[in-house]
Amino acid sequence: MTMHLTDQSMEGHVLVAKTSLNVSSSGARGKMLSEDLGQKAAALLLEEIRRGGCIDTGMQSLAFVLMSLGPEDVARVRVGTLSKYSIEALRLIKQMVGIEFKVVPDEETRTVLLSCLGSGYRNMAKAST
Repeated sequence: MTMHLTDQSMEGHVLVAKTSLNVSSSGARGKMLSEDLGQKAAALLLEEIRRGGCIDTGMQSLAFVLMSLGPEDVARVRVGTLSKYSIEALRLIKQMVGIEFKVVPDEETRTVLLSCLGSGYRNMAKAST
């Protein structure tokens, strides 16, 4: 069983928390109460809200990849705490695409503003009309 909880802020930002039944840690019978699963999902969603930003932790790296491959213009995004996975994604983007992100922590909102100049990637294999 999997549960997805979403939250939409007043500004229109959508945060998502996902949890699923972990059979190996839920007891001998492999059963978990629905209430426990709901509480776990709610706790994860509250953690995403606490972190702040416009993108939940699981989607940070995808946003960074899209920003780096986008048009040759400045792209900005505000995220909460950077995850270890997102930091590694920033390193890989620098190696593969050659795009460096400017990282500015905002102490007032306890978020991080990232910006970069897109590479202007175009799919040359795509047939043009």
